[in-house]
Amino acid sequence: MGDGHRRDIMASVDLVARLVDAAVFRGLCSVPGDQLAVAISKGEFRERRPDEIPSLERKFDIDAEAEFLDWYDSQHVDWTASGFLTDLSQLGKEIAAEGLRHLSEFASPGSFRCWEGRAMLYLDVLLSRSIQDIEDLYSDGTWEAAQSSISAVEPGEYAESVVMSWMAQREDLGETLDPKQDARILPTMEAHQTTADILHRTLQSAQLPELFLMVGRDWTDATDWGQGEWNLGRLLENGLPEA
Repeated sequence: MGDGHRRDIMASVDLVARLVDAAVFRGLCSVPGDQLAVAISKGEFRERRPDEIPSLERKFDIDAEAEFLDWYDSQHVDWTASGFLTDLSQLGKEIAAEGLRHLSEFASPGSFRCWEGRAMLYLDVLLSRSIQDIEDLYSDGTWEAAQSSISAVEPGEYAESVVMSWMAQREDLGETLDPKQDARILPTMEAHQTTADILHRTLQSAQLPELFLMVGRDWTDATDWGQGEWNLGRLLENGLPEA
């Protein structure tokens, strides 16, 4: 499949890379579900949310609370003192993982978000290889490599490399780079620079020992969100990793 077609078919689906504070998330998972819902309904967890990273996206407190409570009110669970994560075993795996994904919002300083097609370009440049497909895009190996590679390049240098790669792809496809012929050239170039810079800073932030990165495909099964021991499906099967 050619690069242009590969990216066109995924242009409208977002990749989300959410930074999560491990200690805050652990704490939330250990609270009994009924107590968690009461506290969230009263806004009592707002002060426990990590400080927001301005360049990233994050739901407003009231929106994060409403989405979690909508999910909670739809479930039939005998919540016990064992904690939220443990009691999710009473639910189907996909529904349970959705609850964890909603809960992760309360432990997140923010999320990077962009079209999958653009994410493939940015990772192609960072990893010096071609992301082959959706499975490759979200694989543990891809994101492990991205996090280990990011410190070797400065944000400005990386963003410039992304723009150069994008320009080369347009030339290969016989598309113009003349802003007079296509008014979208300069805005698209600036968008690539900005978004690549934000991805770089997100991956750098993920190096902090208190954070982990949870990458997933928007509007899809939450069991596939997250990599390695922090994959939501694995958390439901194995519990939280050792601190």
